[in-house]
Amino acid sequence: MGVKLLDYTQRHRCKVLLGGVVLLLLVGAGRLVHIQTVYPERLGPRVENQRSGRQVIPARRGVIFDRCGRTVALSRRIPDVFVDPKLVDDVASLARKLGVRLNLPAEQLVERIESRPNSRFVVLARAVDEVTAESIRQLNDPAVGLSFRTQRYYPLGSSMAHVLGWVGLDGNGLAGVELSFDDHLRGRDGRRHTVRDGRRRALARSATHPTEDPVDGGHVVLTVDAYIQDLAERELADTIEKFDAESGVVVVLDPTSGEVLAMCSWPTFDPNQPLTEGGTAARRNRALTDPVEPGSSFKPFITSAALDGGYLTTTELIDCHMGKYRFGRRLIKDTSPHGMMDIRGIITRSSNIGMGVIAQRMGNKALHDALRRFGFGHRTGIESPGEGGGVVYPLQRWSSYSTTSIPMGYEILVTPLQLLTAFSALVNDGVLLSPRIVKSLLDPTGASISYDTAPRVVRRVASTETARFVTRDLLVSVVQNGGGRRAQVGPYRVLGKTGTAKLLYPQGGTYEEGAYLSVFMGAAPVSDPRIAAVALIRRPDPSIGYYGGRVAAPLVGRLLAGALSYLEVPPDRPQSTQGL
Repeated sequence: MGVKLLDYTQRHRCKVLLGGVVLLLLVGAGRLVHIQTVYPERLGPRVENQRSGRQVIPARRGVIFDRCGRTVALSRRIPDVFVDPKLVDDVASLARKLGVRLNLPAEQLVERIESRPNSRFVVLARAVDEVTAESIRQLNDPAVGLSFRTQRYYPLGSSMAHVLGWVGLDGNGLAGVELSFDDHLRGRDGRRHTVRDGRRRALARSATHPTEDPVDGGHVVLTVDAYIQDLAERELADTIEKFDAESGVVVVLDPTSGEVLAMCSWPTFDPNQPLTEGGTAARRNRALTDPVEPGSSFKPFITSAALDGGYLTTTELIDCHMGKYRFGRRLIKDTSPHGMMDIRGIITRSSNIGMGVIAQRMGNKALHDALRRFGFGHRTGIESPGEGGGVVYPLQRWSSYSTTSIPMGYEILVTPLQLLTAFSALVNDGVLLSPRIVKSLLDPTGASISYDTAPRVVRRVASTETARFVTRDLLVSVVQNGGGRRAQVGPYRVLGKTGTAKLLYPQGGTYEEGAYLSVFMGAAPVSDPRIAAVALIRRPDPSIGYYGGRVAAPLVGRLLAGALSYLEVPPDRPQSTQGL
């Protein structure tokens, strides 16, 4: 009797339980029907998002080459070592094995792994070399793996840093050519759509969404020559060290095409690690961003305008008043006393008084027009970000002091690139060209893309006759007989002009005692100038030397000699008369 009662009770409970299960299933089914009929538009996208995934297939950033095809910037896949803490059986044992391979303390690795126990991806070491990566593979531990990412790499290190710029962690160009040609270099990432399981793991490619293949970035060929760039950087660094200077700039151009062959600033930085040293001062491209008063290096431009404007002849004599003369209330002095001199003597001896007399003949309007004609006060248009336009004050702000200040290279601010561009116009028979730093563009396959490679003519700034007289006569005399003697190095005849300018206090207002800018701009060979260069050395130690002819001229001379020899340009003077 008791057994029958127990069986009945159990059967009853089973029926109740089964009924409850059926009821729950019916409720669940009803709820699903309700959801499918009432909320499909709202919940459908959520469902699709949970079951489908999208992976980015990164495009490879294009390569940057110098003018000779040398690789100066490229992207490479680099391995990082990671661990999945949930798959680690013995943390201490694994840490010891990895520590030997990664050259890291085992205790440090244990701490990293245990600090994120719920994570499935903990990076232990970044950018390991291939030997280390292979040792990790041979470990054959399911908890340890390699993940790859693309990193921009600059094989020349700090060389060409200010030209190239650098790329951020997101793969976008942040400075230099990397920024100005970012759209061309970056390419377009692809997409791969997948079906995922409940743990959001990819199971297979989506059948409804086709894979979008990446489009790799195009390539850029610079006008810069890596050898001439290296030569310029070494000469600049040596000069900075020799004269214990604060900073410096060197720019080298082909005056007949406007192509930049070298552009460097000191201090500099390594674009492979752009944020780890030097700060913003080291990363600034001073050739484009730092305007200066150029001093006496400005005199050839005023002379050219005076000759073309009929304010001066090539042979007339001008009284330089034995080194002291008062223009109104302003007393101007020369570094050495001279009486009557023609324009060759005035430029060779860099007479401020002689230039002041010429400028008074011209008047402020003609002076102002000359500055604008040579491109001062405007950006040159080079394909590099951050360029400044310098400062040419409006004519209404000029005074009688301006009349004598401008021909001495004061009351005007020019960038080093502007100064060399204007100088190159004189060397180029009076035709001003817009400087360029990119020679050509290539598609991802290396095929050439349509790109204007012809010299970009801006305007004529001087007659051919005047330009040749100023460069082949006056500026040759500066190097042969004047302050530019130290620029005559090697078998190539050099033409050029020195400049020494006082520096304003950083706060402005007055000039700082003992603070100078040493300048020299030159070109060679005289018979057919192939290269023009300018060097500006800021705050050299005056106890060692500060005149442009002492500090900057030898730098430019050595640079011209080395670059022309490298380019196999024939000497234009007998070997027996090689320079100093």
